[in-house]
Formats: sequence, C-alpha cells, structure tokens
Amino acid sequence: MKKKKLKSLVKSARKTVRNDIKRSLITELTSIAVKLGQDSKKLNKEIEKGSKELAKKLSKDIRIDKAAIIEVTELIDAQKVPVTEATPAN
Repeated sequence: MKKKKLKSLVKSARKTVRNDIKRSLITELTSIAVKLGQDSKKLNKEIEKGSKELAKKLSKDIRIDKAAIIEVTELIDAQKVPVTEATPAN
C-alpha cells in the first residue's frame, strides 16, 4: 500500500474517532445539564465548543494501528466484486 494512501486512511480514522468522542461528550453533558435544570442555548453552545476542543486533544494522543487499517482495506478491496452488466440475448 502506498504511503500517501496509508496516511489518508489514518487521518480519516482519527477524524472518525474525534467525531465519535465529540458526539458522545455532547450527549452526556447535555443530558446532565438537563437533569440539573440548566437548559439554555448559551450553555449548549459552550458544551459543544468544549467537547470539540477536548475531542481534538484526545484524538491526537490516540495511536491508530496501521497494520489493522491495511488488513481492513485489503478485506474491503477483496470483497468488491466487479459488476458486469448482462446483455440481453436477441
């Protein structure tokens, strides 16, 4: 696998992890704020901003296993079967 493609796959995996962390933080913190009776647009905006920053910091420290990414992409490529169009017999 080319190095450029591998870097691209690692970057997209890290971005996916970052979005997952951000989404889970937002849902948990919002539910806690609602339970405490603090439900406002300003607070929700602060929660989103803080979650985004924290997710970015956490995702930088996460190490993505390059070997696992290579295996998964090879499996996906192997599963792709070329689609052939059947021509009707005249």
